[in-house]
Amino acid sequence: MDVYDCGFKKMNDEISELRSWLKTKIQIEAETYFGVTDQEWIERATTNWFDDSNNYDGRWSLIELRLEQVGKVLDMSGGCGTFVLFGLQSGYDVWGVEPEKWKREYFQQKILASNYSKSFLNKMIEGVGESLPFEDGCFDIVTTYQTLEHVQCVEQCLLEMLRVLRPGGVLYIRCPNYNSFFEPHYRLPFLPKMNKRLASIYLQLLQKPTLGLSTLQWTTESEIIEHICSSGYICNIQKNTSYFSDRRKSKIRGYLPEKVKLEGLVLLINLAYDGYLKIKQLTHLFKIERNVDLWIVKK
Repeated sequence: MDVYDCGFKKMNDEISELRSWLKTKIQIEAETYFGVTDQEWIERATTNWFDDSNNYDGRWSLIELRLEQVGKVLDMSGGCGTFVLFGLQSGYDVWGVEPEKWKREYFQQKILASNYSKSFLNKMIEGVGESLPFEDGCFDIVTTYQTLEHVQCVEQCLLEMLRVLRPGGVLYIRCPNYNSFFEPHYRLPFLPKMNKRLASIYLQLLQKPTLGLSTLQWTTESEIIEHICSSGYICNIQKNTSYFSDRRKSKIRGYLPEKVKLEGLVLLINLAYDGYLKIKQLTHLFKIERNVDLWIVKK
């Protein structure tokens, strides 16, 4: 075996060990906090967090679709760095803020084991969303994905993300909408914004740990919009569902023959499709989470 083969084998061994370590961390946290032991779910979560070449959550696809220029990007909170590393490998100037030490350590080890550029190592910074370690208006895009429900103060995090965003920049938020009947961390049917004391009793009856309950904020779309509107910043707020609905209507117009390209017909077809989606959601009412999915432009 030559030197090249030895080096390649060593790198593969390191990558394999790092993935196993990540899976163990996910497994321990999922079981300790939320009582989740579903091995299929744990394997899927491990793959999603480990594979930084796949844009698994779709954020980069939406950002590239909606913006002609991306600019400087911040991910609050960056987790294991999947989003950050995908962006860095794509040539973007991406930064992450992450409070958990083991996730920052994983980020560093993933870069070294994958033989990525050493310049990536300083791109994940220790910090919390309530006090971002950056100057005012220094980012073109700030994003947070499935994180806002875990912070200490949702309103303060929103203020901080808007503070570090330049005028004309975009804040992209995706998190659970707890005006629903499913809790995605425990993976259980839940009452909308269930009273924490009642939720604790419910979890104990199901022999689930209550530890994770203390880490959750009941985020909702209406409350997040209310916080942004009262932040003192002037913002244009759009639901991504509205954006995709407008795109769908444009596609419908393109499919229709010129003679029948009536706006009323376009709206009717689009309304029918929206109705289909809502019926589909109802059939999974207690099995699938709803999400806040907002695109906010700071004026």
